[in-house]
Order: sequence, then structure tokens, then C-alpha cells
Amino acid sequence: MNIKHIYLKIEAIPNYSPVAPDDAEHHKHRLDCMRNMEHLDATIPQSEVDRRSLDALVYREYLDAAYTIIKNTPLIAADTNEPRVDRRIPGTVIYTQPGERLYVHVLNGDSEPHSLHVHGLHYGIDSDGSWPFGVQDEAGFNRSDAICPGGQWCYIFDVKEDAIGAWPFHDHHMHIEEAVKRGLFGGIVVRDAHCEKADLEVPIFFHRLTAKVGNALFDSGSLNAGDLFTFTFGQEGTFEYYCRFHPMQGRVRVMTTGPLTATINILDTPARFELDDITVGVGAVVTWYHAGNQPHTVTERSGAGLESFAINGRTFVGNTPTIVAEYGTRVRWYVFNLDLSMVWHNFHLHGQRWRWGNEWVDTRSLGPAESFVADTIVPPVILQPVPLECECKPHENQEDHHTSPTASEYEQPAHFLQCMDQPEYASKDAYAEQYGEKRKKYQLQGDFLIHCHVEMHMMEGMAAVLRATQEVELSDEELDRICYQLPTVHVHQCPEADPHPCGAHGQDSWELLDPSPIFVVHGALLSTGYVLLFSGAAEMNYPLEARIWDPTTKQIMPDVITLPEDFFCCGHSFLADGRLLIVGGDTNGAGHTNNRCFIFTLNVTNPTNSTFSPAASMAHARWYPTVLGLSDGRVLAFSGGHPVAAEVEVFNGGAWTPIVGANRSFDELYPGMHLLPSGEIFYTRAGWAGATGTQTAYLAMSGPNSGSWTDFGQQQFYDRQEGMSLLMIDTTASPERTLLYVFGGGVAGPAIARNNATAEVIEFNGNIAGSAWARIADMNFGRTNVNAVVLPNGKVLIIGGHSNGQKWSPTPVLETETYDPATDSWTVGAPLNFPRQYHSVCILLPDGKVLAAGGVAPGTMEQDQHSMELYSPNYLSLGARPIISNSPPSISYASIFVIETPQAIAISAVVLIAPIAVTHHTDAGQRYIKLPVHSQTVTTVETEAPAHGNIAPPGYYMLFIINDQGVPSEARFVLIA
Repeated sequence: MNIKHIYLKIEAIPNYSPVAPDDAEHHKHRLDCMRNMEHLDATIPQSEVDRRSLDALVYREYLDAAYTIIKNTPLIAADTNEPRVDRRIPGTVIYTQPGERLYVHVLNGDSEPHSLHVHGLHYGIDSDGSWPFGVQDEAGFNRSDAICPGGQWCYIFDVKEDAIGAWPFHDHHMHIEEAVKRGLFGGIVVRDAHCEKADLEVPIFFHRLTAKVGNALFDSGSLNAGDLFTFTFGQEGTFEYYCRFHPMQGRVRVMTTGPLTATINILDTPARFELDDITVGVGAVVTWYHAGNQPHTVTERSGAGLESFAINGRTFVGNTPTIVAEYGTRVRWYVFNLDLSMVWHNFHLHGQRWRWGNEWVDTRSLGPAESFVADTIVPPVILQPVPLECECKPHENQEDHHTSPTASEYEQPAHFLQCMDQPEYASKDAYAEQYGEKRKKYQLQGDFLIHCHVEMHMMEGMAAVLRATQEVELSDEELDRICYQLPTVHVHQCPEADPHPCGAHGQDSWELLDPSPIFVVHGALLSTGYVLLFSGAAEMNYPLEARIWDPTTKQIMPDVITLPEDFFCCGHSFLADGRLLIVGGDTNGAGHTNNRCFIFTLNVTNPTNSTFSPAASMAHARWYPTVLGLSDGRVLAFSGGHPVAAEVEVFNGGAWTPIVGANRSFDELYPGMHLLPSGEIFYTRAGWAGATGTQTAYLAMSGPNSGSWTDFGQQQFYDRQEGMSLLMIDTTASPERTLLYVFGGGVAGPAIARNNATAEVIEFNGNIAGSAWARIADMNFGRTNVNAVVLPNGKVLIIGGHSNGQKWSPTPVLETETYDPATDSWTVGAPLNFPRQYHSVCILLPDGKVLAAGGVAPGTMEQDQHSMELYSPNYLSLGARPIISNSPPSISYASIFVIETPQAIAISAVVLIAPIAVTHHTDAGQRYIKLPVHSQTVTTVETEAPAHGNIAPPGYYMLFIINDQGVPSEARFVLIA
């Protein structure tokens, strides 16, 4: 019997993520080519990479007894996605044959005891490895079923004819499943010397990896039938939870008052919690009772890790094996199920089949720790002879269809199984003989799925691909008669496909843009459609420069616009002519004592020559001020420090003047201020400090330079610090209906009165009298440092923020959500790729998309984010958009004007939206104005401009038309004077 020594070391792979296993090769991973839920752009956000991370554990194979030379043979030679050997799960696959005795030396490099248990081979009890049935060494230190940290055991196996096949091995000390779910497993393949060697050997492991629970508020651990789990909810809020093993989720809403006990049943089928959405009071004890059979967990979502359904240590196509082989190649599959839970998997190959007993199959089920061997032939990318009988329509784009030939990357001979019967495919030579020689060669590529056919397992990432290559020869005539574009070799790891190929899916998405060369804290949409971005130096010594982002190219222009001084944390507002007024800001470490002002004017033809021209200085330094345009085109400045200015000043274009009688000492910097249609300036308590009490107020102007404050309306919640407020006006109602919202915020005050998942509204009808604050439906996530953007369809988009604490909190909320005032309901949308918290901006663009930039990411390498991303709301995937073919460039108050559009009959709404100029989640000028539709023809819509400047302060607005499906046009800029 031949002797063979094998050296395995149990080693950790710290911070391993199955969607980004190799930190040195970022380009290979972080993909989901199947574009599953929340991955519509085929990429996986960093937040999910982190939530799937774990400290993995593997059996790593070495070539020497000193464990100095790692065996670096790939698990799958043709897998283009396989990570480096030191970032690979499983650590090894061992190949042997009958007639060998294996001495498997296992060194435990972990901090906990482990063992090795091998299936299928011959061994004595000293090599079984299953606790507590093993043996102890002479020194009394190690056991075969419990190798202590730093210890070693030699397991001995005989390989005989009856062991031919594929066999798993794994840790069999205590908590077997827990170790296996960290990656501590592998496989032994006993080759059959009587069967012809395969062209390609492919071990495939189905398994799961359990991420760290992380900072979950509560986690039950694994619950079995009859188990109970309880948790006491001590403060208000909305708490999402889920099962880490199955796609199940629920919600507990905690209010000031409500039931103090609740019981939730955990069921297997359908896979859900019952009840899955409950409301209880502060101090309530909630009990979950396991009424099913499968193991489940109850895990709070915001800080918890994710369970990963994996193939060979990786999750989602693009990260999992991509096995490249020429058609006709003979593949020998060694398939293992190392998911040791109560869940079965099956192995399904697209386009291939193998002999199983007396029948051909393409799917086989596997129970826990089961394995088998199957031989298949790589299928052709397209059938030969090429099918020409579909009678498809002629191709409209011949150039796209006639793809130029490319060099073959995988030129290998085609083989056919001798061990097992296999169907054959027509050879290229026979094809050429039949159809002549006047042909061009084309190199083709097709991806055939390999997956578990339990649907949720596949959609959760348990899928890989066999990438077949093929060379064909076709005449031009044959090419024209093929009913599809030839699947030629493509350079992208994922196929380029529209996630909504047929439209009308109503889904939203984020697109990651090229990063900004500057840290963005201030953003403003100019009347050209360009976006002005800048920050300043402040404490970070950033360059004093602004940049212009062009939405048509999605690129930042190369032109650098130098700032005359540090504008960090300034205020800004558009003037009536479209220029941007800059007020105060930092002075680069000089104590925030800036009272100077500038006006930005864009040079459209040469942005480098755009200017920040000095304007009159204020009487007070204002750092973190709020700036608000009035009905007569003047601009008010509130608050700001240091010290915090109580005096309100007004700018008339030439000078600043104090507003007599309007002094007010705000607790906040950047206080929320909004001009009402009735003329008052309303204060919402959103801002940048914890305002005491719940009192809101308004400033009434008694003359051009005088006014007084009146307290008006108590909000329900004590603290709106770092929340955001905005205004919506409906002029189709008589009198006009005004809704003033405040969303999120809240880092101070008693827990029973603080809830940053809440939102409130105060409604005015024509005048301010008789109005009161009312609580609307809670957001799905608590948010501080939140951005709110009114969309053309009248819904409010909520972006970013963090769930706990103040501005430096490392608890980002990546999911977006949209509020529908018509139904008082929230819809969760696609998640951000990067945190958008303190110092972030979000800007509605004329095409209806939203630009997000800046923000801090505490605890990361780049704390001040330079990333930028573009949000496409769901209305952009609901079908064709209406088109404004003509509209007036300017309108006067109360005038009737006509919009020309081919879709006039289908138009249900006309709206004006003020361009956003936002910083620190503050934009006093953001307002949405719905206009009446007086009449419609086949090609025109007649509407009416706002009646006066209190509804729409003079300046540029985006004009949108919206059809009866809720789909907006692209905007036209219109000047209201």
C-alpha cells in the first residue's frame, strides 16, 4: 500500500466576506450578475459586504511537515473568480486513489479545539474524530476528537475500491454546524483508475456561512421547535427583525402607550412570523414562540449580520465560480452538500445531463453531508446546424448583429465520455462540409447556470455559472436569418442587461458615479441644469475650490473654480435672477467669525471663469445660518454664529438691514424656516442643536424692515435636531393648501419623547389660523442627519441619515424610503451604496433623478466621503415619459400659460419645483407647487402660474408635467417674475 502524507492546518481567515473574499482583487467581486433584490445594477453595496463578513476558519493544506509551504493548486483550474489560496473556502480538496494509505496531519492554529471527521474511507476509532468518542494521546494533551489550540493529530485512512467517489470532511468536535458555517470543511476525491481521466475536474460545495451578529439590538440565537425568546422594548421606535436562516421578517412599533405584552408565533410554511407587524407600548415584553420545526432566529436587523448561501465559499454569480471551458469538454463534477442544517439542497445544471442509474437527469437532491460524482459535456453556445427556421423579423441594426470575429481564448480539443454514455454534438468540420466554405468565424460565449433549485436559495446567492465557449462559421445570409444577436465573447464579468427589459416594473435603483475630487458639503442646482458643488477647508485643510457636475455626462467638469475664502458651513439661497448668494461660513480655523457674503455667477461657456463676487457684508458673523428668499426677491438671514446671532437681517441686493423687532435667540444653528403663502415665515425646530420644548413659531413682517415673532403650535416630539423640514403647496385647492413637514431628527431629550423615526405635518388652508401639528405614519427607519427631497409626483424621498446618536454616529441607514401624502404610507426603496449622513447633500435634477454626494462615514478609511451616486425613482421604470415640446421660458404671477406636449390628454398634474440649494440637510427654499389644469387639447395643457410671490418667490423653477400613471416629464426651467 502506497503511503501518502498530507498536512492540514486549521487557520482563520479574518474579516472574510463571501461577496468580496479577496481584498486584493476588488475588480473580481462585489457582484450579483443575476441582479437579485437590491442589486439591480449588478453590484453589491459595501454595507452588505460588511454585513456578510465573518471570521472564517479553514483546513489549509501545506506541502511540508513544518507548515511553511502552502499548496496553492486551485480548487477549480478553470474558475476565473477563485480567490487566492489564503482567502479561499474550502481550504483544500484532497485527491487520492485506491491502494493508498493517507496520513493526514492536522495542526490546530485556532484558539478553540477542533477535529477532523472524514466520510467514506476506512479508519480506526483513533481517526474518527467525532466528540466524545475518540481517543487521547499518551501525553494526555490532545484527543482525536479535540485537538487543542497549538496541538496536532495524525489521522490514518486506507483508500480502497469501495471508496471510489467524492466524500466530505469537516470538524466533528462540539458545535459542528457552527464550525462548518465558518468554512471548516473540505472534500476527499477517490479517483477511479479504470475511468478515463476527465478534461476538467470541478468540486462544488453547497453550504452556508454565518456572519457575525454585529451590533444587533437583540438576537435569539438558533431557536428550535417549542423554544421561546423574549425581549423588553424600553424606548419608542420602530424595530425591524428577521430570521438569519430564512427570508422572514417582521416589525415591532413601540409607542408611548400601547399593550405591554405581545406574543408572536414563528411558522415554517409559509416562511413568516405571525404576527409580522405589531404595535406595543414602551416597556412592553414581546415573546416569540417557535411553532414550527425548522431552526429560526429572531434578530434585530439594523446592526445584524446576514446569512450567506454559498458555493465554494462565495455568494451570488460574479463572485461564485465562473468555470470557463470549450463546448464538448468533458467535466467531472464532485458535488458536496455541507449545509448541515435541516435544509436540503439540489444540484441543477443548465444545458447538461448525466446518467444516474438507468435514467438521464439534470438535477439531484442532496441531504446534509451527502455527495456524489457526475460526468457531463459542456454544451454548445448555439446549436449546430444553426436553426434558421424561426422566421423572425429582419434585424434593424446589421452592424450590431454582425459582430466582428475575435481571437479564441479557449482553444481545446473536444472530448466525449468513455466512462459514461453522453450525447454528441455536431463537429465544426461536419458543419462546414454541409454548409460550404464561404463563412466567417465567430467566437461565442454562453453562461449556463449551476445552482440549487430551491428558489430562495438560488436568489440568495447559491448559484454559479459554466461559461461555455464555441467557434462557429456562418455566412452572411445565415447570420441574417438567426433570430437573435450572436452571444459573442464579452469583456464584462456580468452580462450587460437592462434590469427592466420590458419596462413598467416600477422599481428604483442607485447608480454609482465617478468619485468627486473634492469633499462635497454644499450643493446647488443651477438654472442651466448644472450642479455647483463645494465645501471649503474648515479643520481638514481641503482645497478652496468648487466644481461643476454635468448631469448629461454624469461627470464633474475638469474646471476648477477657486473659492475666495473658506465657505465651509455657510448658508445660501438663490436670488431672483438665478445667481446664488453665499452667506458667512468658516474662516479656516479663525473661530467661525465670518460675516462676509459672495454671489456666484456661472460662466456657461467656460466654467473656469465663473465667479464668486463679493457682496455687502452682514452685521453679524453667521456660521451655520439659514437663508430664505422672500416674495419681493430679498433674502433673510437667520441664526448662525459665533456667537449665535439673534438679529435677523435682510439683503436687498446691495446692502443688509436688520429686521426691527424680529430678534430671536434660536437654540439651533441652521433653524428650519419656510415662507408660507400667507406671508409668515414659519420656524419648524429642525436644526443643529437640541431645541428645548416643542414650541414652533412664525415671524410676521409688519413692514419692509420690521416684524415680530408669535409662538404657534406644539410639536409632539421634544427634539428634531438634525432632522429636515420642507414645504408643499397645492394651488388646485381654493384656498391653496399648504403642507409643512418635518422628518426625523432627535438625539436629545427623554426617551419617551424622542423618536427619530417619526414625522409630523402642519397644514394651512389660505391662512395660518386654526392649524396644528399632527403626527403622520412613522418612517421605516429612525433617521438623524436625514435628507428629504420632494419628487415631481408629489411624494417625498427620504435619503440617508443614521439610526442612533449625533452626527458622528457609525450607524448609517442605507435604505431609502418614500412617503405618499395621499395614503399616509411609506415604501422602502433601493439602498445607497455609501453612507449619506452628516455633511451630505441630495439634489433633485431636471430629469427626475436625484444626485447624492458627500457625507461622513465614521470608522472607515475615508471618513469624509468623495463618492457620488445617482438615484432613479420608480417612476422612471413605469413606461414612457411625457414630453414637454414647448413651454414659455418665463411667466408672470397669476398668468395663464400653455404647455405643448404630445401626451396632453394623459397629463394629470403640472408642478413647479424650486431648484435645491442644500447643506447640512437644510434648504429653506425647497418648495413643491402644484398648479391647476384648466383645459387640455390633444397637444396642449393650459395651466395658471402662482398668484403671488409668497407662493413662489421670484426666480427659476423646474416645470414638470405628470401623466396619469404618475410618470413625470423631464423639466423645463421657467423664470417667475
